Amino acid sequence: MKTFRPAILILFIFVWLPHSSSAQNIEWRNISEQYSLPDGVQLFEGTRSSPALKAWYIEVDLTVAEIGLVPYLAENGTETVTEFSKRIGAIAAINGGYFGGNSSYSTVVQPGKVLSRNVGSLNRNNRSYPVIRSAFSIAKNRDMAVDWIYHFGSTADDIYRFNQPMGYTNGSSDLPLAAPNKNTGEAFDMYMGIGGGPILVKGDSVHVSYNEEIFWGSGVGLSNRDPRTAVGYTADGRAILLVTDGRQVASQGFSLPEMAQVMIDLGCTEAINLDGGGSSQMAVTNQLINRPGGGSYQRSVTSFLAVVPADSIPGLPVVGSEEILDTADEQVEVSEGWTASANSGYWGESPSLITLGGDGSKTVGFSADLPSAGKYRVDGWWVASFNRSKKTPYIIQHRLGIDTVYANQSTNSSQWVELGEYEFNGNSEDRVIISNFGGDTFNYVVADAVRWVGLDEEVTSNESFLSQMPKSFELLRVYPNPFNPSTQIEYSLEQAGTVRLEVFDLQGRLIESLVNAQQQSGTHRIHWLASSQATGLYFVRIQFENSQSYWYDTHKVTLIK
Repeated sequence: MKTFRPAILILFIFVWLPHSSSAQNIEWRNISEQYSLPDGVQLFEGTRSSPALKAWYIEVDLTVAEIGLVPYLAENGTETVTEFSKRIGAIAAINGGYFGGNSSYSTVVQPGKVLSRNVGSLNRNNRSYPVIRSAFSIAKNRDMAVDWIYHFGSTADDIYRFNQPMGYTNGSSDLPLAAPNKNTGEAFDMYMGIGGGPILVKGDSVHVSYNEEIFWGSGVGLSNRDPRTAVGYTADGRAILLVTDGRQVASQGFSLPEMAQVMIDLGCTEAINLDGGGSSQMAVTNQLINRPGGGSYQRSVTSFLAVVPADSIPGLPVVGSEEILDTADEQVEVSEGWTASANSGYWGESPSLITLGGDGSKTVGFSADLPSAGKYRVDGWWVASFNRSKKTPYIIQHRLGIDTVYANQSTNSSQWVELGEYEFNGNSEDRVIISNFGGDTFNYVVADAVRWVGLDEEVTSNESFLSQMPKSFELLRVYPNPFNPSTQIEYSLEQAGTVRLEVFDLQGRLIESLVNAQQQSGTHRIHWLASSQATGLYFVRIQFENSQSYWYDTHKVTLIK
């Protein structure tokens, strides 16, 4: 159970709400067990008898890789929070920023897309006032921030943040200040964000920029208690999503300064107010948690902030290091026989590549440049369609060997799909190959993008130093390739050591062991007779080891009969 320290609460009430000096502490109770919540997500309920209060907050640990926090726009204009949650499969959600009719007046940014912008000016006293308003943002590395921002255009590159908002005072009737200038701000390539205002907490202290963001004359009160919604974050990477009911006998709500202090007491270093009043809504596992109007009625709103599974939308920030390769990157090798698809939804700027299923001779190889040896999750991205292969092979070359994962590319379009977790060496031998084996002449396999996500688990054996060791052998060539029915494998050893030369099929199964012996330095040639094998793609893997060095290499070969 969480409670506020009496000294802090009494001081806060004295400064901001002198009419309520007898207010009691809020008692918080963890009610997560009443819902099916994943690791990293908790729900708390707060109550106070005088003045009457009912409040709830969701704590989201963004250091947990399996969950994410994402802003959204409503479908077809407006939705209630439960309608929205059911539609996207949210773990939990709260309402977002301000709106009128079906139009959002507050920023909504998803990776690569500005869906809505904060208002750039407001009419007050028959004048037009340019305005800098606030936003809560999430960076690609999952760092969170609260800033005053201004949109100078329609893209993420046009968003600038400022150290302070405009210098307006309540009811200001003087001439409008000059419009914001880029030179006084900082280019802010916002990765994800949701707007609202005013800022509540900045620099670990109450900082309600109500006047400067021109909320006077808006219907958003400063010192009166009302239903409210807020979002903030803690120094250790937890997001706090807070909702309180108001205008009810059972719950009077918060003033903005009071809500700011509550966010601080919950550990927030920065926080922002979102739309309140009848818009204040929270849903957990598709259930309405609060009672916006004292009952089950929900107002339809235009934007939301949702807790979602980590791969629910394209480009959602991940925990740990991230390496993404697209088909147009230099580290990607494309064989002949692939064509660009006209379908949208591909990763990055280059369209996905397609080819009809066949014998595995058509391949796209993605060679990673990972920052270090360790454990990584491998994800695939493709554009799905009815005529896509249901068994596209992803051949994953990792520290312990070769595995093939088959993906159904007729589903899970335009999102990251997990292929598995593997230990990699952190060098050019870390590779994923997509081939056209496994499909048929009527279905296409797709090559688009591959992602490696670091899981922060270091390889503990001596092989973790592979990238720093001198390479003591070289796999010179495999010739002929393609071949039928035999090919010659040639390699050179700079030192004596143990050599293992093996052949694997597309399923990662060991087909034949050609060498497993101690060999002297020099050039060696081995013939592989594959007359008993079927037409298709195979992998020749050579491993060298002695007391000073360990290394391996892999080549793909094609048998055509």
